[in-house]
Amino acid sequence: MAKGPIADRYARFVLHYRWVVIGIIFFFTLVAGFYIKDVNLRNDPDSLLPLSNRYIATNLYAEREYGMGNIMVWGFRLKEGNIFEPWFMRMLDQFYDEAGRLAYANEDNFIGLPSPRMRHLGLSREGGLDFKRLIPASGLSTDPDILQEQIAFVKKGIQTHPVLEPLLVYYEDAKGNKCNLVDEKGILSNASVAYAHQHCIPRATFIVGDFSNGLKDDYLRWIQSVHELQARYEQRYGDRVEFIVSGEPYFLAAMVEEVWDKAWLFGISLLIVLLVLWYEFQHWNCSVFPLLGVGITIVLTLGLMGFTQFKLTTMMVLTPMLLLAIGIGHAMQVTRRFTQELHQNNDVEKAAYEAIRHTIVPASLSIGTDLHGFFAISFVDISFYKAYAYFGIFGMATLILTTTTLIPLLMTIIPPKLGNHEPAGKHWENRLAVAVTSLLTGKLKWIPLFLVLGLLWVSAHYAQLERGVAALLAGEEGRSDPEVARIQDEFDIMPGAEKGIDYPRAAFKDEYLLGKLFGSGEVKEIADLNRFSRMMPGAITANMIIRSRKGILPECGDDSRDADGNRIIGPDRCHDEMEDPPQGIYNDVSVLQALSDFEDWLRRHPHVGYSTSYIQFIKTINLMLNTPAGEAPMQHMNLFAVPTREHMMANRYAYADPQDPDYLPVPAETVQYYNAMLLSSSGPGELDSFVNTDTWDEGVIVSFINTMDPVETHQTVVDIQNYLREHANDPGMDQLRIGIQAGEEIQIRYGETTKTIVTEDSVPDEKAAIGGFLGITEATRDVAFAEWLHAPAMTSMTVFLMTAIMFRSWTVALMLVSLCFITLMSQYGLAGYMSSIKEWSANLAFHVQVALSIAMGLGIDYGVYMVSRLREEMLANGSDWTLALKNTVQTTGSAIVISVVVLLGSVIPLMNTKLANTWSVSLYVAEALILDVLIALLFLPLLVAWLRPAYVFAGAGKKQ
Repeated sequence: MAKGPIADRYARFVLHYRWVVIGIIFFFTLVAGFYIKDVNLRNDPDSLLPLSNRYIATNLYAEREYGMGNIMVWGFRLKEGNIFEPWFMRMLDQFYDEAGRLAYANEDNFIGLPSPRMRHLGLSREGGLDFKRLIPASGLSTDPDILQEQIAFVKKGIQTHPVLEPLLVYYEDAKGNKCNLVDEKGILSNASVAYAHQHCIPRATFIVGDFSNGLKDDYLRWIQSVHELQARYEQRYGDRVEFIVSGEPYFLAAMVEEVWDKAWLFGISLLIVLLVLWYEFQHWNCSVFPLLGVGITIVLTLGLMGFTQFKLTTMMVLTPMLLLAIGIGHAMQVTRRFTQELHQNNDVEKAAYEAIRHTIVPASLSIGTDLHGFFAISFVDISFYKAYAYFGIFGMATLILTTTTLIPLLMTIIPPKLGNHEPAGKHWENRLAVAVTSLLTGKLKWIPLFLVLGLLWVSAHYAQLERGVAALLAGEEGRSDPEVARIQDEFDIMPGAEKGIDYPRAAFKDEYLLGKLFGSGEVKEIADLNRFSRMMPGAITANMIIRSRKGILPECGDDSRDADGNRIIGPDRCHDEMEDPPQGIYNDVSVLQALSDFEDWLRRHPHVGYSTSYIQFIKTINLMLNTPAGEAPMQHMNLFAVPTREHMMANRYAYADPQDPDYLPVPAETVQYYNAMLLSSSGPGELDSFVNTDTWDEGVIVSFINTMDPVETHQTVVDIQNYLREHANDPGMDQLRIGIQAGEEIQIRYGETTKTIVTEDSVPDEKAAIGGFLGITEATRDVAFAEWLHAPAMTSMTVFLMTAIMFRSWTVALMLVSLCFITLMSQYGLAGYMSSIKEWSANLAFHVQVALSIAMGLGIDYGVYMVSRLREEMLANGSDWTLALKNTVQTTGSAIVISVVVLLGSVIPLMNTKLANTWSVSLYVAEALILDVLIALLFLPLLVAWLRPAYVFAGAGKKQ
């Protein structure tokens, strides 16, 4: 083959071996098609963030040790009456049984009034604890008299259960307002409990379910069974009961279900693209072949997803849409070039050759910049970032073959019949070229510059760049302001763009356009969650793992004593249960009191609805055993406390011995006695959800957070961490370590297996790591702050270097990167605006940040095509800038405009589903690409004219 430029040799090669090239492409497409069915769309948050993160590790450790990993909640709110009506209790009992039989249900972990765990905390006639199920295992009786007794027992049992009543019963006053069992100080006081019981109606109750990880491989069938269960009960009781459902597995399954339910929108997207292509080219093969080429890329990419079995989230729905939008842009460039060449010489072979050799270089360069956007995010240790990167890189790379190469080859086999079509372009293309050329070469050429400056100012205003810079410059003197200190510590130079995440709103929008067309537009998943938030103590949990700093000693063996039975190994090296006091922090009254104080503080926090732990069982037993005989325990809520010496002295009436008024029980012996009573009276595993009963040296505090606002959740984490730091040396607290520490090797449950991980120092300043959904929220916020500037900076640097090498011009590279900066600032401004209106589906959370680098890489395509065509036209027209600009806008510019229309058509599925994660990412990508088109048409030519890069202007007057 003759020597020459690489582009020329490549064009000749693929044309010579066209059938081989076409055959290979279609063969691999056919193979990939067989693997599409194996795409693993499991939406698993356990594989989302790095397991070594201390927040994530704490959450996974809590799940393994204390259960309740995939929590789901059903709510039952009566429209009239109270929950202690016989028909309602029978319905609740039946629903509980059916819910427990759902696939993957861990029925032993379910909590609700019918649960075996729900027991009446009473006293037997002998004075011991009487833990009796609220509802018999055999169910409610059919005998009316017995049934009434059973219902009365259920009511008494739950209303004397201060640990779980605030979680399972919702009280409402006559005006429909919520009645809280805890007072404004976060205490279960006599007044607050009495008011709720005597003046409010128990209007709703809840069932909390737990499911195994197996459902993540069977989301669609599982959620269908959940829908069917609820539909049956709504059909029978919907006129009297409002049924509400929420929870992590339900949310995740509903997201996968929404993807499949709205898959038909992708067909509409393809139809829009086809119509645009037909309008542009007026030939069926010029419309079908671009779609065919991009479709092959999509099939190849989906096939690779299925073949690799990479765990994917619903966010990956964006990948085929991006490939469609961007691929059609490349396909249009080569198709337009082919038709133009065919008009000039009416030779399909020459037209294909010219189309390939002229577009292969800018296509390779633009796709290369696209790859850099994906490449930059491949280093972020987030699973769906890596999935985007790996499959995005693969898909974009195939576009060279499936569009720039394949389309001209197919055109030579089935050429378009051009007839008498005018080669000079359509009327709108001519008008666009004249208008843009007149604007950029006339007196009004400053308008685009002022528009760009205005855009930057507005973006900086909403991102609050001025406030961020001022805080950074304030130095140590400004750190007295907590917000200034936070901005300095996190280098939050744009504090107006919130980086935290509201997980439910990141998953679902509160309303969507397609829903409004066919109904109210309300998203049930969010509506139900909002109802739960108003009724339950909180929508998400925060888990604090409580462990001792020194641990426990091993039990003494036979070698601990000599032949005479004398102890030779002291209590500092081993523990003798017959001689030494019980081990474990939960046998230490000072620790229990410190944890009780911590929980009281938690309940006083404005964003903590309720908090519970094993401490509540100790306080409940103390209340039951020390209430004066013949009086109701709930009238002595002052005894709901840890039996410290100070508490006993303040409440001598309950503890003093009538025979010896000066005597008070020994606190340490009292709590150890309570532990033994609780352990012997409870069923298997009932206490293990809160404390390790093997060692009594480890437990968990579970708090319910009543907000998902990303600013408020972060502040809650900070407040908890500050409390623990300020009280770290208090009596009792000085024996504790909270959460998983850095460098720990722990066992976690990963899917259906157990895995060992070593944690990283991912929480700064040795702050406590918090588990639960609050901890996961904080972990994602940390990731967002680590990447919101880093990933775009990496993309900018690699794009700059690549364009400088490809164009052999530092000036061109600088111009193209400046366009990236304008786009990036606009996205920060968009994030600031969304944050200002509290649209938490589209603030700058970590799942949205993936769009920043991708959009920068993709958006520079238009600039690459424009600069390449400007150079070609300048060479062809003897450096006549006006004519070169006009021809460039009329050809490449008009194709870019069409690409925007195609882009908007391709994102229709993402913008019209309930899913907020795909909506927000598509919003940012679409905004960036539309802006890039406008900048490429109106601002880039000005930069080229002013800076006169040698790549465009060198060789002026020469003809190729």
